[in-house]
Amino acid sequence: MENIFWKAAYCILFLAWFGTRGYYGTKAVKNKAKEKVRPGFELFLVGLNFIGMTVLPLLAVFTPFLDSYAIPVPDPVRFIFLLIFALNIWLFVLAHRDLGKNWSAILEIKEGHNLVRAGIYKRIRHPMYAHFWIWVIAQGIILANGLVLVFGVIAWGLLYFLRVPREEEMLLKEFGDEYRNYMNETGRVIPRFW
Repeated sequence: MENIFWKAAYCILFLAWFGTRGYYGTKAVKNKAKEKVRPGFELFLVGLNFIGMTVLPLLAVFTPFLDSYAIPVPDPVRFIFLLIFALNIWLFVLAHRDLGKNWSAILEIKEGHNLVRAGIYKRIRHPMYAHFWIWVIAQGIILANGLVLVFGVIAWGLLYFLRVPREEEMLLKEFGDEYRNYMNETGRVIPRFW
C-alpha cells in the first residue's frame, strides 16, 4: 500500500485519540489537586512523551525530515498494528470514562479522589498505561519509522518506570489497605483474570 494510506490512517486515529483526551481531560481539570508529587519532574517526563507521541510522529507524517529513519515493515504487519491501534483507542476511552474526574496528567491526588475499581479497572490497575505501551509501539510500526518507534518506547518507558512505583506509593498512602487489596486482585498493565 502507498505510504500516504498509512499516514492518513494514523492521522485519523490520532485525531480520535486527541478528541478523547480533550473531552475527558477538560472534565478532570476542573477538580482541584489536594496533593502533588514532584510536579516539575512529572511535567518534564510528560514533555518527553509529548515529543515521542505527538511531535515526532507528526513530523514523520507531514515532513520528509525523518525519512532517513524509515524501517522496512511489511504491509500485513502494519495493517495488524493499525487494527491494534484502533482498538487501543477504545481502551483509552474506557480508561478515561471509568476514571472520570480522578484523571490527571501528573501524579496528584485530587479533592474528593476515590479509588476506581469498576469498569475496566476491575481487572487492571493502569489501563491507560497499557494503552500507551501499545500506542508507542504501534505508531512506530504503522509509520515504519525507527526514530518514532525507539524514541517513543524510551520516553514512555522512562515515564512508566519512574512514575508507577511513586503512583502506587501515593495511592497506598491515600487509600491504605483498600488499595493494597486492590493490588492483590488486579494486574498492573495486563488484566488479571484468575
